[in-house]
Formats: sequence, structure tokens, C-alpha cells
Amino acid sequence: MSNDNGAVVTEQKISPASHSRTGEAADLLTASLDSLTPALVQRMVTTMAQMVEIIDIINTDEMKKLLATASEVADSLECSLRTLKEMADGGAISGLAQMGVFADALRNSMTSGIAIRSLSSVLSLAEVGDQMLEAVRDSVDEAKKDTRKIGPVALLNALKDPHTQESLKFILALSKKIPALLENI
Repeated sequence: MSNDNGAVVTEQKISPASHSRTGEAADLLTASLDSLTPALVQRMVTTMAQMVEIIDIINTDEMKKLLATASEVADSLECSLRTLKEMADGGAISGLAQMGVFADALRNSMTSGIAIRSLSSVLSLAEVGDQMLEAVRDSVDEAKKDTRKIGPVALLNALKDPHTQESLKFILALSKKIPALLENI
């Protein structure tokens, strides 16, 4: 038997006197069956089919490995997400995005010749930087090994050395440019 909206109506044959837990369960089942319309049944079947599809996707070896890995790195991932949020709140992500746009525009505007020359310049600059760091390390080691006392006469004698002269010229030229650099910081 069905009601006006197409739901199947079942008859209840439980006596009021035997209204126990079984009776309550039977009442619930009866009410559930009475509320099932064809449209509701169709939605339920569609939802169950989608759930089965999702389970099939999850039940692959790749997905199982991914889920296992995700659970292993959950703490690290949570920390990374917190850091990412802090970076976003502080504007760092926006700055990185702008740098990415700039880098992409730079990449798109470069011909292969320009790119090669630019890369060559960067590599040369890196090589010079490495050489300067090595010179600083060597100078520190040399200064530690030199136990003699340096007085005014020794300084005046060192001024005769052409390498010392070049170094002093460099330091003087650099010292003149430092105030302008500090204004931009």
C-alpha cells in the first residue's frame, strides 16, 4: 500500500502491550520504510554508488601508500602549514609570488644569448665570492699564526708592499660608498 506522495506504507502489527526495545526498533523500521519515496531511494542509491567509487579510489596501493606517508609526516606537515600561515599573514607569500611573477617575466624576456651571458655572470660572481671567502679564511689563519707585534714602523713598512697598497685603495673606495648603501637599508 502507498500514500499520496508515493511512499510505501506498511502495517504495524505490534500490540501496545509488548512495546519493548524490539517494538521500538520495529516502529523505527516501519517509520523509515513509510518515509521512503522513489526520489529518496534514487538519491540514496546514487550516494551509495558514489561512496563505492570513492572507496575504490582509496583502495589502490598508491592511495594506501599516500595515506600511510601522510600519517607518518602529519606532525611535520602541521608544522609546515603553521609556518606557511605565518608567512602568509606576514606578507612573505605575497612577496614570493611577486618574485615568481618577476622571475617568470624575466625568463620570458630573455633570449638564449642573454640567458647564457647572465648565467655566466652569476657563475663568475659566485666564483669571485668563493675566492674572497677563501682569502678571508687564509688571512684569518695567517693572522693567528703570526705572533709578532705590529707597531707603527711595521705598518709604515707594510705600506711599501704593492698588494697592501691595492688593498688599502679598495678599502678606502668601499668606505666612501658605505654611507649611501646604509641610507637604502
